[in-house]
Amino acid sequence: MIKASERLSAAQFQEALRQVPTYRERPVVGDPLASAVTRIELNPTFAQSRLLARILVALTYQEGEFRRAETGALDAETLAMVISLMDAFVSGASPPAAWEQAVASARAAAAGAEG
Repeated sequence: MIKASERLSAAQFQEALRQVPTYRERPVVGDPLASAVTRIELNPTFAQSRLLARILVALTYQEGEFRRAETGALDAETLAMVISLMDAFVSGASPPAAWEQAVASARAAAAGAEG
């Protein structure tokens, strides 16, 4: 059972990601939303891809729960992508429909990988 102190809401998780010491600003080439979907589609069963998909859902629908330990589960490149995603969401760089389509694509990739 996960202790309550180890659970983070989507907003708390996003804030915790910004505090990860290994994060260094690295520009994501092109559209971070498209880059995230591509990464998920290329390897949907990879742990970072599954976490990235959950982060997309959390941003898109403002829901979800994470474990504190998951803040360290992303490599530096993926963490930079996630920070770029969070910034893109806040700025409204992509319309809500694009985020919803990204979630649908991520879910389809995961379903396809499950067989």
